[in-house]
Amino acid sequence: MKNWVLKKMGGIMQTGKCRSHRFMRLMLILVALVIPLVLSSEGRAENSLVKWERIEGVTVPGNAFTNNNVVGGVNSVGVSWSTTMGKAKVNLSDGQVQFWVKGLVLASQNFPAGGLVIGTPSRAVRAVKGTIVCNAAQPAPFSNVVLVDTDEVPFSQQGDARFEGEVSLPFVCDNMAFLIRVASPGVVFDQWIAYGAVRTP
Repeated sequence: MKNWVLKKMGGIMQTGKCRSHRFMRLMLILVALVIPLVLSSEGRAENSLVKWERIEGVTVPGNAFTNNNVVGGVNSVGVSWSTTMGKAKVNLSDGQVQFWVKGLVLASQNFPAGGLVIGTPSRAVRAVKGTIVCNAAQPAPFSNVVLVDTDEVPFSQQGDARFEGEVSLPFVCDNMAFLIRVASPGVVFDQWIAYGAVRTP
């Protein structure tokens, strides 16, 4: 009787060990499958973040009449602008957009009768918006270009503006460019005065 009990207990212990080993093998297999997926997901998230390390003012101005310096069908304003600093970034996976610019001011004085003073923002620009240009390399008639605007934000008397929020991006947005456009009503409405430079990736 004693031997039978010991044998039975040994069988139970052996069965428990087998189950434990099977469980460990299953866990190792799951870990081996999950880790690449997590790393891949992190890689995709990182690759979906597009940054522009600087914001620069327009240096080759244009207007609705000459169509100089057109980006994705959008004209630049008729005078040059410069900036002190700025950055922009777009997350393609969730549509989160951030941009800020400091010291975005006039770098020319082409209209002396209009009261535009070099080194100051134009009094006609009271609000700006960021514009993501998808397929910016598309030539005229710009049929494949998609413009995605942020909400407008105030433009200070020192040429500062900042935005953080979400936009609705198209499923595919290749050859991206980033513009800062005039959002306040007036002659230069929707024309661009600055752009994102030094893009990564």
